[in-house]
Parts: sequence; C-alpha cells; structure tokens
Amino acid sequence: MNARIGWQNLRTSEFLDDGDYILITGTNFKDGRVDYSNIHYVEKERFEQDKKIQIQKGSILITKDGTLGKVAYVENLPRPATLNAGVFNVRVIDANKTDSRYLFHYLKAPFLLKYANEQSTGGTIKHLNQNVLVKFPVPIPELTEQEHIASLLETIDTIITVNQDK
Repeated sequence: MNARIGWQNLRTSEFLDDGDYILITGTNFKDGRVDYSNIHYVEKERFEQDKKIQIQKGSILITKDGTLGKVAYVENLPRPATLNAGVFNVRVIDANKTDSRYLFHYLKAPFLLKYANEQSTGGTIKHLNQNVLVKFPVPIPELTEQEHIASLLETIDTIITVNQDK
C-alpha cells in the first residue's frame, strides 16, 4: 500500500488537460471504477517520481482524505497513470494467495468505511493514515473461494447496473 507523500504533493498548476501520463484523484472514482472522462495529466517527471504510486491493472485505489474509504478497481488503463495525494494504491503481493478482485470487493463493502470513520484523524477534513489502514482485518479464504466470491459479486453488480439503467 502506497500513496503520494507530502513533499511529492502536486499543485493544481501542474495538472494538465492532455498528456501521456494520467493523474488519478479521488474525484475520478465512479461506481467502484476509475472514470477517465474528466481526467487530468502530469508531466513525465512527475509520473516517474515514485514507482510505488504508478497504477497497474489490478490496482485497488482507496481515498484517504476528505471522503474516506471510497474504493476503485483498475480494470483497464488507457495510458500510464499515477496518483495525486489523497489516494492509496493497494496491490496484491502474491496473486497465488489473494485475488485482487476479491480484495477490492471486500474493501468496498461497508466494513472499511465504518472502520475508516472510526479510525480517521483530523477535525473538519478527515484523514485515513496508512498505519491505521494496514491494521484493517481482511479474511482471506482459499484462492478458489476468493475467485468464486469475486465472480458472484461482479455478476450481482452487473445485474444492479442493468436494472438501474432501466
């Protein structure tokens, strides 16, 4: 789990309307995915500044400032991408033990949001610290069961989306 740290913070004057390197912020989360329709970009130097916050397919993104605990799963990535401050980049270390789709679905369930609100710091604007988030307990069943759970939840999400569109 990694995030852009204080000295790396981007100023809005560095946000570009077009470019080769996507900048993902918490405002780009929509229905558990990254919405690329209103995205900003950054210069190559800012993208390359920290490999730990470069986004990959299968990355799980979690907001850590303001609106806590919003979660997005990166299914596709049209261009190389990095994060702005305020978002954690969570990656599965061993895909033979943990399915990233399962972890995403568990993190987007109400458990994380409740935990985040209880553990957050700050007055008006809440902050979720990494040292608190790493303590969030996640049950890890056998990999085949994780895959089955993730597939079932994705099917349910699809049914909900289709019915909402109607």
